[in-house]
Amino acid sequence: MAEPTIHVPEGYCPTRLRGLWALIGCLVCGGDGEFLVSDRDDPIEPSDGDEPEPWYPQPCDCLWAPPPHELRAFNAAQTRLWRHRKRMREVFDAIGPRQVGGIYWDGYWHRRYLVETVTFRFRDGDLTEPDWSITIRWDNAQRTTHRTPWNPRYDSTTPPAGSPGAAPAPPELRYPAAVSCRWRRSRFALVRVIHHAFCTR
Repeated sequence: MAEPTIHVPEGYCPTRLRGLWALIGCLVCGGDGEFLVSDRDDPIEPSDGDEPEPWYPQPCDCLWAPPPHELRAFNAAQTRLWRHRKRMREVFDAIGPRQVGGIYWDGYWHRRYLVETVTFRFRDGDLTEPDWSITIRWDNAQRTTHRTPWNPRYDSTTPPAGSPGAAPAPPELRYPAAVSCRWRRSRFALVRVIHHAFCTR
């Protein structure tokens, strides 16, 4: 979108007064567009204890303003440009750090995805109404096109590593120590049978 312009006469510069330009090097205002005046025709320097003389800004006669219709068109173009930039910032904030070919983590679905395309368009050709969509491919090869904004609280550019799984059983559980029991080691078979029946349930 082109920057709105006003055809300012040569030798004029912008001022802090909205929509007004001043003559460069003006002998009265110095190119500021305004000068200070006092209520007194002959202001005096304040002495000790006196209140300082009040001074007020006065617009200079060198000020130039564009024709009303040109100024209205300029202001309208500036408003459109401001709205365009605001909406584009909102679009870029919604897309976030996602780029084509990048792999990201979706904090809502807890899944990884690959960004395949990021599409921009303008509704009805109006530059103040930008729109966007993103096409992604999940880990299971399913494709989705959506406009879900990036949420920095949950989404991430670094997918978490895979779960390491359950920890292996310690050796003392995998290989239980031999039971040292005198009844179990008895040389009498009947004693061993009774011990097995009543003590190992």
